[in-house]
Parts: sequence; C-alpha cells; structure tokens
Amino acid sequence: MADLERTGLWEIFITNLIRILKFGTVGIFTFGIEETVIGTGYTLLGPAYLIPVNVLSVLSSVTVSFLLNENWTVRHEGYHGGEILGLLWRWLKFQGVYVAGSAVGVLVQLSIYHTYGLHPILANMVGAMAGYPLNYFSTMIFVWKIRFWRPPPPGESPP
Repeated sequence: MADLERTGLWEIFITNLIRILKFGTVGIFTFGIEETVIGTGYTLLGPAYLIPVNVLSVLSSVTVSFLLNENWTVRHEGYHGGEILGLLWRWLKFQGVYVAGSAVGVLVQLSIYHTYGLHPILANMVGAMAGYPLNYFSTMIFVWKIRFWRPPPPGESPP
C-alpha cells in the first residue's frame, strides 16, 4: 500500500473509482427517465412507434445525463471552458458519443424484443448495459478530456 501511495497510483485508483461510481449513479437515474418515456410511449402509442419513442427517450435522458455529469461527476476535472459555446459543444459531443452507445443499446433491445418477445423495458436494460462502457470511456476522453492515468493536479481533490 505504501508503494501505491508513494507513486500516486492509489490516488489515481480512488479518483477513477469515484468518477465511475458517480457516472453510474447518474446513469441509473437517467435510465429511469429513459424507461419512463419508453414505457409511457409504448403504452400510449403501441409497438408501431417503438423507434420514435426510443429516440425521444434517449434524447431526453442523455441531455439530463450530460447536465448531471457536467455539474457533478466531473465538476472539478477535465475541460469545462468556453462559457456557453463550450458548454454547447461539450453537450453536442456528449450526444454524439451517446448516439454510438445508444445505437448499440437500441439494436440489442430491438433484437431481444423481436427475437424473444421480451418486453421493451426489460430488453432496454440489457441494451443499456451493453452500451455503458462505450459511453463512459468515450465521454470522459472526448467530452471532458479526462486522463485516467494521471492524478488530479496539485491542490485539487479527487472528484
């Protein structure tokens, strides 16, 4: 343990662990938003509108996810500059990354739904788990420029 503390690896490990837990907490909360939109849309509109309902659910949950991660998960880490234009640019990049992760999730969801007849909400849970690693690592690197292998700068505490 002393070697880990001396080299800074312990601080790097704790910083990354806290960030992953925060990102996961935000993900669980916003997944609830996504599931609510899917469940409501499926109930009101039926299976014929499952794809537009998925698009609405992803857009709304990803926007809330960005705002929570920007202001809590990585609040004291990474890049947050550029005032309003910088915020909009990070939001667009976050949405872009989530298009890939959500595409994986929706493809898994629809495949399970059509192949096994599993309810869209349950199938979406499996799909979300499939897209989680892609979303986490991609947003940290491309949106906030987080460096996983470095400790926080002197004077900054872990997230």
